[in-house]
Amino acid sequence: MTNVDKDAARLEELGYKQELSRSISSFSNFGATLSIVSIPAATFPLFMYGLSTGGPAAMLISWPIVGVLSIAIGISLGEIISAYPTAGGVYYWSANLAGPRLSPVVSFYTGWFNFIGQAGLTAAASFASAQLFYAGGVLNVVDHPTTDMLYIGIVNIVNVLILAMSALLNTVAVKWLGYLTSVSVFFNIGGMLLSMISAVAMSPTHISVSEILSYWNNQTGLSDTYCATISILVACFTFCGYDSAAHLIEETTNADIGGPISIVSTLAVNVPLGFFLLMGLLTVVPANPDDLNAMIFAPNSTSVIVDVMVNACGPAYGIFLVVIVAISVVFCAISMIATHSRMIFAFSRDGAVSEYFHYLSPAKTPSRAVWLAVVIDTIVCLPSLGASTAFTALTSIGTVGLYVSYSIPIFFRVYHAKYFNVGRWNVGAFGPIVASIAVLWVGIVTVVLNIPTVNPDPFAATLFNWAPVELGIVLTGATAYWFLSARKWFKGPKLDENTLKMYTDKTKPHRELFAYANAGTRE
Repeated sequence: MTNVDKDAARLEELGYKQELSRSISSFSNFGATLSIVSIPAATFPLFMYGLSTGGPAAMLISWPIVGVLSIAIGISLGEIISAYPTAGGVYYWSANLAGPRLSPVVSFYTGWFNFIGQAGLTAAASFASAQLFYAGGVLNVVDHPTTDMLYIGIVNIVNVLILAMSALLNTVAVKWLGYLTSVSVFFNIGGMLLSMISAVAMSPTHISVSEILSYWNNQTGLSDTYCATISILVACFTFCGYDSAAHLIEETTNADIGGPISIVSTLAVNVPLGFFLLMGLLTVVPANPDDLNAMIFAPNSTSVIVDVMVNACGPAYGIFLVVIVAISVVFCAISMIATHSRMIFAFSRDGAVSEYFHYLSPAKTPSRAVWLAVVIDTIVCLPSLGASTAFTALTSIGTVGLYVSYSIPIFFRVYHAKYFNVGRWNVGAFGPIVASIAVLWVGIVTVVLNIPTVNPDPFAATLFNWAPVELGIVLTGATAYWFLSARKWFKGPKLDENTLKMYTDKTKPHRELFAYANAGTRE
């Protein structure tokens, strides 16, 4: 039996037929995951936020702390994906790990948190690439501040064009998507290294590493302790989205090994690589705090990272590097549309959203789900029309939504550890310990990323952190949907045969719940 046949057989045990084309290699899955957990896509657009919220010291010190704790989340998700390699990802895992009785409600909320997280992350990636293209294209040509409606309008138009292009690329044959994600690995890492090495080598001025570690800059109007706490956003936003390995898993060969390796390898590469990239770029920022703040709040190009590149490397080569970075971010958007659409496809397959989106085109791609993802991601960007903190809100929404959706299956992996059948990839007895650390960390992140990022006194809508409001709207809507309708018919995804056997053996009183949890057919 080939690996493809084994993958299809395991998928059938999990309750689903092989519908998607299993033509993505494990390396291509890793490429898609690496593109999404993209250092340029996350750190470069948030460079202004980082420099004004703790400055170089906070950015560099928080990176390894958040990175190591993110690896704990990644290891836990890796164990779970090896046990349950399905495109439904975290919401399917939650259903199985919560058990038959809680499966419907737990999977429902997990799915919606993951849904909004995917939307926030995808929208942030496309919006960031639009900002970079604008900044590179108008440097020293047109003077429009980021609050100007012309700037906002152009960036939103470019954002929609990038999303539409990403959607078109996601409706071609899956094997071509695999080629794109493989190429993105070299483009992503190569672009990062080229940017950092060029900036360090060509900059006329430098700050020593010891100076970086003591270079504090708090422009939030809040206390230094508070500022240090919220400075984790840059690293947190970078280290999320690695559940994308799961959303492509039904198209990946050797899924129960390739999936977890994609997640852990992505984090293992990005934590040290990102640290040295940040260190290099921070050595070339202005050493004088007044000059630094002038660049932060009035960049010549509308983008702080573009100013850093141009000041270090000169206009022509600096813009070239910015274009390389922007293309890397577009790769991130393409991969995010792929994973967001697969999540919608799986959610539709189980009845949580309209079955209209449980559809494959002749090319074996979930084309309707792809275009729904584009519409949703465009809507999520609309607050940028009136709030200068919109990108920060997008990153917070994406990060919190995904982190919460990660924590639910990990929590039940610990709480129901005796019912968890580990897959071929696991860390043995360390699994529950690592998972407990991961759940605690997600709780901290969820609180921190929903609090104000600047002094809210006096209140100004343009400076308000809209992330908790948008998350609250989604959560309120999902709750109303559940109590008014979904709880009457949503049974959750079909449970894994092996998981059902574990509950049958250890909780015999719950046998009658199996029929409820698995009512209906799943095509």
